[in-house]
Amino acid sequence: SVKDAYEHITTKSIVINKIDDINPTIESISSDTEWGITNHITGTLKDEEMGLSGYQVSKANTEPEEYIEINGTSYELNYEVSENGKYYIWVKDTANNIYSSSIEVNRIDNTPPIVNFTTTTTDTSITVDASTSTDEGSGIKTYYYSRNNGSDWYSSSSSSYTFIGLTEGTTYPISVKIEDNLGNESEKVDRNTVTYGNASQYVSSLANISDEIVNDNTTDNNLRYIGVNPNNYVSFNNELWRIIGVFNNIDDGIGKKETRLKIIRNKPIGKYSWDNKGDWGSNDWSDSALQIVLNAGAYWNRTSGECPIRINGETTSCDFTNNGLTEEAKTMISNAKWSLGGTASFESSSNGLVSHWYTYERSTTVYSGRPTEWIGKIGLMYPSDYGYATSGGSTTNREMCLNTALYNWRNSDVSDCKNNDWLYTISDQWTLTPHSSRSTDVFSVGFASVYSNDVGLSRYSAVPTIYLSSNVKISGGEGTESSPFTLSL
Repeated sequence: SVKDAYEHITTKSIVINKIDDINPTIESISSDTEWGITNHITGTLKDEEMGLSGYQVSKANTEPEEYIEINGTSYELNYEVSENGKYYIWVKDTANNIYSSSIEVNRIDNTPPIVNFTTTTTDTSITVDASTSTDEGSGIKTYYYSRNNGSDWYSSSSSSYTFIGLTEGTTYPISVKIEDNLGNESEKVDRNTVTYGNASQYVSSLANISDEIVNDNTTDNNLRYIGVNPNNYVSFNNELWRIIGVFNNIDDGIGKKETRLKIIRNKPIGKYSWDNKGDWGSNDWSDSALQIVLNAGAYWNRTSGECPIRINGETTSCDFTNNGLTEEAKTMISNAKWSLGGTASFESSSNGLVSHWYTYERSTTVYSGRPTEWIGKIGLMYPSDYGYATSGGSTTNREMCLNTALYNWRNSDVSDCKNNDWLYTISDQWTLTPHSSRSTDVFSVGFASVYSNDVGLSRYSAVPTIYLSSNVKISGGEGTESSPFTLSL
């Protein structure tokens, strides 16, 4: 309206319809539902007023500084993304009105599968189970298996594969890799696996892949299980025993040298005297009362009987009807020539190291008239068996332990030696080794130390120890307490 000086008024009207305060829209927004290496976000961008000027897609929930330029009133969005997650779609019109929406993308798979597998063996086969392998994306398409560290691969859609026709007691470097449905391929995962077979050969092969089995670096180059609780459990005589190691040059009693597995019962059969003859007893193992119980008496015959507990022939009743040797167990034991050498000096690093004991045991140093060897089936452990079984610890390592006299392992400053030795027990147990200057003393292991005791006045733990026949096989188990190795002929 307008008015002049004389109050004349004129009025005109106009229609204004070009103001755009309406936000653009995003219709039918979606993403690919099939798995892919990338994904596409699609939808229709619209502005029916002044038209579109740009769009942007990002993972940030803040307005972008830059837009991808477009024009027109409608635009078909087809935006490729390479990561899963929540995406925000921003659209702007020429009047700078802005609208945003979001969508979750979860069908991108550019991550390889994760390989996990176990193996089970027989003497001539290895079965690989990769069923616990995972792929969180498109799913597993193909499993690849190798028995020679990836030189040759066998493909399968199954998560299980069995290699057959293998050689017993042999280490095979098993490898597995997996490809998913989009072609993402994992790295190969390797695991050395040993086929069951001859017991000595099997454990020797395990030594190549286990830090629980080491060479004792003696003249015989035996292999020993070491540590606080190695996987050396074996089911023998329907009970738990443990493998001391693989021993070379074991004489079968008639001059044939063999490599044999040496095992020891997991628990003592009782506490008895080593011998009980006369006023003091004798440290001659060949006719000791304990030896007779083990090899010809109640324990060997799986019966009840009398066991030595003190000098002058004193005995106590002992019942081995449930834990004496079974007939099956006896078939796995052969004669061995056990060395009966001893010593009288053992308390310092100059004469009491485990290496010294190994030499003493195999020497001819004995009390006058005592035998230096005995041929039989069941004996006891040696002091060196105890010493070589340590792995040492963080304060006193294995090398330091082996350079400390066994007599001094009781000292607190070398407690790592006994605490990391699976043959260590708090109570005393007899060994086979006699004192060479005393007719009535034998060495025992107790309270971490090795020292001599009267055979007829002391009652210590008797723990049967044997060399398995050279033809015995390990045919099952994992060597753990819950899954011990099983034996067969």
